[in-house]
Order: sequence, then structure tokens, then C-alpha cells
Amino acid sequence: MAAVEDLSGTAPAYRTAIYGDVEDNRCFYERAVVLPNGNLLATWQRSFPLVTSWRGMKSFYFYESADLGKTWTKVSELDASEFPGLSRDKVGMCGLYVLPQDLGDFAAGTILFAVSDWDAAAEYCIHIWRSEDDGRTWTRHSDLAPWGGAKRSVWEPEFAVSGDGRLVCYYSDERQDGYDQCLAQEISTDGGLTWSDYTIIVGKGSPNWILGVSETMWRPGMPRVTRLCDGTYFMVYENIAGGHNGMAACRTSADGIHWGDPEDPGIPIMTASGEAAYQSPMLASMDDGSTYERLFVRGMNDTCSPSMCFTSVDGGKSWELTDAPLTAVRDEPTGSGWSGTFLAVDDQLIELGNCYNGAFNEIQCGYGLLCGGQLLVSGAEYKFVNQSSGLCLDGSGEPEHSLALGIDTGEDTQTWRIDRTSGTCFVISQEGSAYALRENSASTSESGWVFCPDGSGGYQIQSAASGLCWDAAGQSPEELRLSAPSESPAQRWQIERVYRIARLRSSNLSDCHIYHDKDGSAVIANASGPYTLTQSQWRVIPGLADGNGITLESVDMPGYFLRHDGERVVLSKGDGSEDLRQDATWIQHESLDHRGGISLEAQNMPGLYLRHRDGGLVVSEISTPLDKQDASFSMTVQ
Repeated sequence: MAAVEDLSGTAPAYRTAIYGDVEDNRCFYERAVVLPNGNLLATWQRSFPLVTSWRGMKSFYFYESADLGKTWTKVSELDASEFPGLSRDKVGMCGLYVLPQDLGDFAAGTILFAVSDWDAAAEYCIHIWRSEDDGRTWTRHSDLAPWGGAKRSVWEPEFAVSGDGRLVCYYSDERQDGYDQCLAQEISTDGGLTWSDYTIIVGKGSPNWILGVSETMWRPGMPRVTRLCDGTYFMVYENIAGGHNGMAACRTSADGIHWGDPEDPGIPIMTASGEAAYQSPMLASMDDGSTYERLFVRGMNDTCSPSMCFTSVDGGKSWELTDAPLTAVRDEPTGSGWSGTFLAVDDQLIELGNCYNGAFNEIQCGYGLLCGGQLLVSGAEYKFVNQSSGLCLDGSGEPEHSLALGIDTGEDTQTWRIDRTSGTCFVISQEGSAYALRENSASTSESGWVFCPDGSGGYQIQSAASGLCWDAAGQSPEELRLSAPSESPAQRWQIERVYRIARLRSSNLSDCHIYHDKDGSAVIANASGPYTLTQSQWRVIPGLADGNGITLESVDMPGYFLRHDGERVVLSKGDGSEDLRQDATWIQHESLDHRGGISLEAQNMPGLYLRHRDGGLVVSEISTPLDKQDASFSMTVQ
């Protein structure tokens, strides 16, 4: 039998916090690679140049993980100012690459680390170091992209080995006359010691275009490149001007050198429903057995759910949405959510990104397992629905007792969090509690479950200890038991993601949502205002003072809650006080204007409802038809 057991402190949260503090509070631009021994190596920029007037950059730290991102250890530091003729003051936007084969005098496994240098006093715009000991020590390797007479820089170096065995560096280039920015490449025949064959591969120029005078033109940038299993090279990049609005687009090459017409804007990345990825894309390809491999793409301003990314199995011809290992927290002034990294390791997708937590950017690592075409995300919440009966796994009974099945009620007792422990094994725990699911006969150390796809979209769920499977065909149809694997539909389960990220749109101001500003005020505003998307996104959690209610936690400021403070509705940091728990708990009702939405009543002030008034949010009594409309909202959960 399976039961719920108190495993306080033992169920791991796989979304690892790697780095960040009040001193290095604006870390961003994460890059990571898989080393030849299977370990991960990561680095990032420790300063956000947009808030430092593009000066005062810091050294680079390198961290290694031997367990696919679960734990990390600092292994080295690189300070550009320690090398003759260089300064760290204006370097960043790094690239990281592992040579997949011997090139020149350098063996496969050699790591290249490159930075952009935007100091006009420098001789070159890109500097490269190499490491031949898995990132422990670094040697100056080479430079490329000379400054010459230009007073503009190049950015965002990315590497690949071409089909004929040459090393290619792709980058964003502002130096060319007549171009606002273009994507360029240079080629090396000696493992990156010398560079030549400069070529513009994406860009639209004009001989009459003048910086600062002419209208902004194309600015393709942030190239990310991967080679697919059929030998095709796939590139994704942003285009942030010239009417493209940050569109993420893609193109392919047969050899990694010839990319087609440079003035072709590329194929935009979007779903059938019109959602598209925007700006600073990340890219990974995973060999899932399909002809072209499975592609994963994410931008920093995607219009989809912050818990999702874009995926393609036909080489980028079409796209659909899938879960992402991290829930994005976008905050432009801090660099939060700006240019992270995907890594595909076998059937596992690793994501490095950063989250502004209200005080500093926290570098995070998330994990997802591609299983039966579905990405199962460690740390995410799911509902388990039996294919035979349609009933959900329900943990509302007493701990240490057998688990029940019940009709889908939407209660939190039917929501389960999965956390990867090792390999493809997960702990399954009740969200919001210390209780985890285990086999009665298994020890705590053996507790864990393996998801086995059945080829038709469903799963068998096996005990890692015994190999027995969840079975809904017990003596009681509402009780879960464990049985030897069989073809019975009672052993087939749908695993459905539970999303808790919500936006609340006004009923009578249809283009306006509830936002918070940086001063902690709650406002009603539209997308043309000075607010980011994540300032209108809320994590819906059980009420802090009453589980029958709900509490709205800010997505981009975790630990801050929407509460009433007297009449005003504000965003306040959780302090554990009873007053805050009460003030931040709302009772959800059918919308007072009866248009199918919701209205929120203050749990500790019955009869007072959250409403918008004069651009802000308040709680008040409701009497007139206008009051009812102002207190009604459509809640879209992502």
C-alpha cells in the first residue's frame, strides 16, 4: 500500500539557489556547459551594466555541479584586469563553450570562455580564455573583432564547430557602417588562436543610415546556436528594432557557415495561438528520437505563461508550448530573467536563470525530465488522474493511512509536488505540508517514485523500492493500492500540471489588470503603462489565515503579498505576523456583476471587497452597480 508519511526536511527542493547576495545583487546573464565528465560548469555576470552606466564590472566566478545542478561548488575566478592590457571595468556578456573535438593543438574538452569588451580604448572587442582542466585555471587564448576606428562594440559571443571542422564565433556587431547592428561570424582554422573570414550573416543595412540621426533599423542580436543530430545547424536570435519588437526568430544552416539571405528576418518563434518569444533567447536541443531532435527556446519577454517555454520537433517549422524548469521572474531594472541558459543532458533539461527576490537577483537552477513527451518539472505541482475511473489521488485522509481517490474538487489535498532525488526518481509530497508519499514497506531512504510512460500519453507510477505500481482497482474503488505491473487501465495515470500563476483583469476596464508598483502600491493599469508583465502576475496560494481562502503572492517579488492596510490595498513583505496573515487572506466569490469572473472579500472584514477606484485598489462596501463592476475581475491562471 501507499501512504503519506511525515518526511519533514527530507523532500528536497530541486530548484537550487546557486548564488546572489546584497553585495552581488544584480547578477544576470548565466551561461553553462556540460563537461566531458558529465559535470556542469556555470558562470554569470555579477553586475548589471544598465544600472552602473556600463562601468564597474566584476570578476567572473565559475561554479561546478556533479549532480545535474542539485549542488554547486565554486572552482575558480577570472579577473580580466589580471591580464596585461585588459581591464574588467567594461567586460561582460560572456560565452562559454566546450570543444567537441580536437581543433588545432587543443584537445576535445578544452573550454573556451569569451567576453565582450565595450571599452573604446581596447584593441579588440572580444577576448577569449581557455581552460584545459575543467575550469580550474584559465589561460589567455586570443582576441577577435578589432575596434579599429569604430566607436561601437560587439556583443554576445557564441561558438560552434562547422561541418568542415573549423571553429566559428558568432556575435552581434555594431561597428559596420550603415548598420544599426547585425549578426556576424568569424572563422578559425587553428582552434581559435587566429580569426578571419568576417561575414555578416543576419542584418539589413543602408548606405545612408547614420547612428543617432536616422530612424532605428534592424538590431538582430544574442545568437544562440546548436547542431542537430542530422548535422543541421539551428540558430535563434533576437531582433529588437526596425519594427520587429524584440521578436525571436530562427534560421538553419547545412554547415554552420552559410545561413541564407542576411536580409531574411528569419522564421518567428510562436505557437498556433499567436504567442511569441521575445528578446535574449536561450536554446537547447535534445535527442528524443525524433528526426530533428527536440528544440527548447525561451526568451526574456515571452507572452506565454512564465512557467512555460517553446518546443519544436520539426526543426523549428512549428512550435508548441511546454513546461519550463524555472518559472520566470522578469524585472527589467534589475536584470532579472535576462538571458539565462538551457542545457539538455540525455532526457533532462536544465535551466539556469535568476530571480529578483525583492533584495537581490538569486541565480537559480531548475530541472525537468522529458518523459513520454511531457516535461516533468522538479518542484512543480501536479494532479494525478486515474485513466480508468477519472478519479484523482487525494491526500485528505489521516497521515500513515492508505491514500484515497476522489472526484476532482480542485482542493489542495489533490495537488502534489514532485522533487527529483536522483536519476529519474522523484519524491511526491503534499503541497504546503511536510508529508510525502511512500510505500509502506519502504524505508525513508528508499522513498521515491518513477514515472514510466505507456506510449499513449499516460504513465505507470512505480515504487523505486519494489517496482510495484499505483493501482486503482483495489477492493475499494476509492482506495489506492500497489500491484505488480500490468496492462490494466487502473494502473494508467494522467499527470496534469497545476498552475498557480494568475493575472486579474478588471471586468469593466477590459484592458486593465491588477499591478503593483515599486513603492508597494496596488494599481489598476494597462500594458501601455510603466509596468512589466510580471508586476501583474500573482501566485495563488492557500489563504495564510484560512485555507478556504486564497492569498496572492507577487511573482516578481516572492514573499510579498497583496493585503489591505486600512482601506488601501498594498503589497507587503511577509513578516509572519497574524495581522498580515489576516489582511492578506481573501474569500473568493462568484463575480458581483455576474459576468462569470470572481470577486474577493476581505477574510477579516466581512462585507468589504477588493475593488479599483481612481487608478488604485481599495476595500469597500459594495452597493451600486458601478461598485459591483469595480469589484469584479476575470482571473486567468497560468
